[in-house]
Amino acid sequence: MFANNLLYMNSNPTTADQSISITLPVRIDFTAIEKLVRKKFNGTTISKNDAKGKASNYFNILEIYLSESQSVPYNLALTIKLQTLTLLFHKKDIEVSVLADLRLDVGTQKLYVKAYKINSSGESWITNTVLKSVLNTFVYNKLINILSVDLMPILKEKIDGINAKLASQIKATKNISIMGNIEDFNISHFNIKKDVIWVLIYTQGWGVISIEDLEL
Repeated sequence: MFANNLLYMNSNPTTADQSISITLPVRIDFTAIEKLVRKKFNGTTISKNDAKGKASNYFNILEIYLSESQSVPYNLALTIKLQTLTLLFHKKDIEVSVLADLRLDVGTQKLYVKAYKINSSGESWITNTVLKSVLNTFVYNKLINILSVDLMPILKEKIDGINAKLASQIKATKNISIMGNIEDFNISHFNIKKDVIWVLIYTQGWGVISIEDLEL
């Protein structure tokens, strides 16, 4: 289902009958994204300006966890553990869940957040309202920004590295080597399932497998 490939080869790597068209499934574990998000935000102080422009500190971010959302239409859940810094929240640690609908724009090859929702359970209507108000600015300006990613530069860097290696023959196993070039690529599908991000990368190029010895 994930792979559809066609390989033709002869002795001349510049001819069209050596072209390869492959769709490859790639999995990105949530732990990789968590590492990026935690490095960026753990220890961050969340503040809010009042009507006079004076900033008040409300929370410190202690930890952020990612998981697959079980609430439709959202597919990503971020659990944020906060240390409260005001008497309004009795200066105790609390947890807040941010649900996001993370999608792929195939045309621009960019991930973006279509919608998000902050789930909180303050001790009163006032604390709950303040909590959502303060966090909403942080979530919109910071978290949504880091989850919105242009994938093409990342893919190009990885593909350039692969092409550099494929430019000369790479030993796959004893007596078998591979050379080739990836000339075109794009992400054709995106899905989140079981705490893993799955993408399908469609690639085109050419390749040659060289067999140096037929002895087993």
